[in-house]
Amino acid sequence: MNSYTLGLSGSWWILSILILLSVIFSVWAYKNPVPPLSSIRKSILIALRSIGLCLLLFAVFEPILSLVRASIKEPRLAILVDKSLSMGMKDGSRNRAKDFSQALKDAQIESLGNESVKIMSFGLDVKDTYPNITSVDTVKANQLGTNITKALSSLSYADDESSVRAAIIFTDGAVNSGANPLYELDYFGRPVYTVGIGDSMPPKDLSIQSILSNELCYAGTKVPVSITVQASGFPNNTLASLSLYDNGNIVGKQTLNIVNTLQTYSVGFTIIPSNPGIHKLTASIQPIENEITVKNNSLSEFITVLKHKRVIALFAGSPSADITFVKSILEQIPDAQVKSYIQKLGSEFYAPIPTAADIKDAESIILIGFPIAQTPQSIIQLIAKEGEQGKPLFFIASQNLDYQKLKPLEPYLPFTVRASRPQEFLASPLVQEAGLTSPIMKITGSDRDKDIWNGLPPLFKTETFIEPKPETEILSTYKVGNSPIDEPLMMSRTFGGSKSIAIAGYGIYRWQLMANAPEQARGNKDIPNVLSSFIDQSLQWLGASEKEKTIKIKSVKKFYATGETVEFTGQVYDASLNPVDNASVKVTVTANGNKRELSLASSGNGLYSGSIAGLKEGDYYYSGVAQASNAKGSDNGRFTIGAESIEYQQLQMNASLLHAMADRSGGKFYTVDNVKNFINDLKKNPRFAITSTVEKSEIQLWNMVWLLTAALCSFAIEWFLRKRNGLL
Repeated sequence: MNSYTLGLSGSWWILSILILLSVIFSVWAYKNPVPPLSSIRKSILIALRSIGLCLLLFAVFEPILSLVRASIKEPRLAILVDKSLSMGMKDGSRNRAKDFSQALKDAQIESLGNESVKIMSFGLDVKDTYPNITSVDTVKANQLGTNITKALSSLSYADDESSVRAAIIFTDGAVNSGANPLYELDYFGRPVYTVGIGDSMPPKDLSIQSILSNELCYAGTKVPVSITVQASGFPNNTLASLSLYDNGNIVGKQTLNIVNTLQTYSVGFTIIPSNPGIHKLTASIQPIENEITVKNNSLSEFITVLKHKRVIALFAGSPSADITFVKSILEQIPDAQVKSYIQKLGSEFYAPIPTAADIKDAESIILIGFPIAQTPQSIIQLIAKEGEQGKPLFFIASQNLDYQKLKPLEPYLPFTVRASRPQEFLASPLVQEAGLTSPIMKITGSDRDKDIWNGLPPLFKTETFIEPKPETEILSTYKVGNSPIDEPLMMSRTFGGSKSIAIAGYGIYRWQLMANAPEQARGNKDIPNVLSSFIDQSLQWLGASEKEKTIKIKSVKKFYATGETVEFTGQVYDASLNPVDNASVKVTVTANGNKRELSLASSGNGLYSGSIAGLKEGDYYYSGVAQASNAKGSDNGRFTIGAESIEYQQLQMNASLLHAMADRSGGKFYTVDNVKNFINDLKKNPRFAITSTVEKSEIQLWNMVWLLTAALCSFAIEWFLRKRNGLL
């Protein structure tokens, strides 16, 4: 049903009177024309003037035409079908492709008719061009990931004309891309029925889940590598061989003893890369008979090995045990040169005396109880100048530290000082799960790390109240006795391309002297050296800060599945880091002596992009060159084609997620065995019903060109006829 209403900004009575007066005026104006006119011509002229005046009066009162349209819409069902690679797998005796076909048939969706359904398939992308259910069943499951959120959001933002009142999803629920779909359900706002395809019980499988290592390291130095392995479906004491390869050469091998009550294992390796460049680390676990798939038995990651002699500058306000222990650890780092600058009583230093050149050559600067009240201001300014240039700082407090003298260095540290007193007390580290996510805090790479940190002897701390900066990551708070204190003890910060670490306590030698020495004296050689690991990891993290490059050319991904298009992005800036849009950016891709070149197109604001397809499986190197009148530079890297898809990382149906999606949205969860109940459940759902919509719209007639045009035309024609008839 449609209705129309015409409204005015003024009174209809006033408008009617004015229109009547305008008509009377028009009649009066042509009562005695000179020369006389025939009655027909007089009537035409009177009508033209009356129409013009009436239209102008009508426009002055700002008329608005209101339209109300009501319509009834039949409900439609959205059918979302997962076409990722995992949907084509076999779960032991079950075949997911056959289960999906059977579930699609048993759901009896055809009874709704093609006009009442909207059919879509999804993986990493969403497609909705299917005319009927049969057509989507014939589509091969070959998408390289599962993103349920993207499929739901495509419905959330669809035009209301689609009339979708509910959705049914056929999937294994193994989400590996995009956000959690539970949050998208709130935007969708309609019932979602989920059909689980696959077995919810873990299959018999070994898989490499992740490789954790520093992205940047130095040639000749120890690099810890932590590998996470997932195992399921095997009897107790099953042995599996795990190997680690560096650029194809085996660098480590361990035997994994599988316990059927444990599914996830963390295995640590230590490698020493000898050559600088980009290294490909590959973890591979030997297949075991009757595994569901061996495509997830290996995983690769890239690290960049830098050739650099590490110069570390250490400043201290006075000799201390902390300096002795830290120096002994630093001197064990291969290719590291430690330059120590320790103050005597007063403002003098033990030899050597620090110079600007010495500080400039340092990769990072360690401050232990520095500065003190007698520290020369000139030395502090030299360090501040390096901090301004992005030089990383590692700060350890002391009782004699002068926090007023520290002020010039505060901009480059993770904290600011609110108040300080030299009163001393004992504070034990209190490390939470969030702090362990930082590579700085990694000791063994296992779940033991939290207990190791929280079991350390306490440090000394003064009554100094500090405030972490917004970019600061809290690595550890502390406790006094058994009372936790919500203030930072250890912190790290990355800001503006520079990094810093701070320990608000001192006496870190106790972590080695009181924690390790007694155990080692008892013959326990396996206890980890927390202090050594912490110092080494901290310097690795600090040294990984590279200066901002003006030319950046990268492959969008490091690992591509076979057949994927390789995409490149580029960023070009001048020396002042202003974007350059007119550069020539070329990329050369090399593998086994074969080369392919492509040019990246500018997309504005210094950004460039391009892609290359048809590359065969293998490892590839790429080098990019950018040239412009005000910018020139290069960048390089590696990528691999033939990597296995993330679809093979989770091989069991995620029944808990699918249950939660259905419950949260007001739908139901089905398996292949009971999906035949779906059509009845859908029709009983009160939210899947005929809906009526009311659309309201307003047309501002007074603001329309044709109204003024009609009035002007009336006056123009009247004037023309008056002239034609010789009227005065």
